Amino acid sequence: MLCLLLSFTSGFAQKFGKITGMVTDKATGDPLPGANIVVVGTTLGAASDLDGRYTILRVPPGVYQLRADFIGYQAVLVQNVQVLTDLTTKIDFQLQTQTVEFGEEVVVVAERPIIRKDLTSAEARVQASEISRLPVQELSDVLNLQAGITRDSGGGIHIRGGRSTEVAYMVNGIRITDDFTRTQSIQIENESIQELQVISGTFNAEYGDALSGVINIVTKTGGNEFHGTFEAWSGDYVSNHDNIFFDIDNVKPADNYNFQGSLSGPIIKNKLTFFVTGRRFSNDGWLYGAKVYSPQGRLQVINGDTVAVRGDSSAVPMNSVRRWSGQGSVEWRMTSNMKLKIDALGST
Repeated sequence: MLCLLLSFTSGFAQKFGKITGMVTDKATGDPLPGANIVVVGTTLGAASDLDGRYTILRVPPGVYQLRADFIGYQAVLVQNVQVLTDLTTKIDFQLQTQTVEFGEEVVVVAERPIIRKDLTSAEARVQASEISRLPVQELSDVLNLQAGITRDSGGGIHIRGGRSTEVAYMVNGIRITDDFTRTQSIQIENESIQELQVISGTFNAEYGDALSGVINIVTKTGGNEFHGTFEAWSGDYVSNHDNIFFDIDNVKPADNYNFQGSLSGPIIKNKLTFFVTGRRFSNDGWLYGAKVYSPQGRLQVINGDTVAVRGDSSAVPMNSVRRWSGQGSVEWRMTSNMKLKIDALGST
């Protein structure tokens, strides 16, 4: 299945967070109007008003560095600023007068608040940096680690005891729930995810058609630097209990493998960027059966009136998976306040 997503920043499809706070004099506590606050490595920023307050809107989810500058004051750089979808990150700056050598700056590391005051629903969030450290391959594995979520034997996701068909799946704010099966219609790979949001209670009216929960995914976009990843593995399930598990002692690593990679970067710096990722996954599993009967097998007449259909007794995987999946996106920053993003998602 192939899905094409088209969104403007001024529309409702794309999901963002925002950064707000105050800029004050460290010695007196007075507000500093006109201070420049920028998100390092992006074209996003703002200037503080007469009360020293600033707000940076439409910030994609992720981890950033935030820098504040004001004439006559020492610049301050705040690292590890985490922006989450639909939430506000509050960062205050206290600048001190320039008393050190020109060009130096104060470096501060932001801390995640223990309690988020603007959180109005029960939810869990997982960032790309956290997913990359987890020993998992599938999105369902990441979901299964979250509180209130269970996965049944068929792979269905249940939130707080609800049915697997009562979960709404969203990618960049657009619903990808299959209208027939009421499950996820497109395979999303972990390498494509910038932020995973699982809402398990009291979600807003914007998330319609969901009874037990919402799984909201924000995909990655390219930046002004080139980045690439590649991962591959191959193996097989082996045991000496071939009297119980048919053909389990036959090693076939070529039937179980995984190849995936990603590439992102600028086409035109600060203007046009891209992100692509792809994966080929093959897994025969550990359960095999013998092909005793086959429509293509030979026919044998027994005693002149009985016809027997015989297979070749070859091993056949009972739970095999063969899958191609990928994502491609192009983002065009049209103006400082508007950008166009085209996403293409596909899986077989």
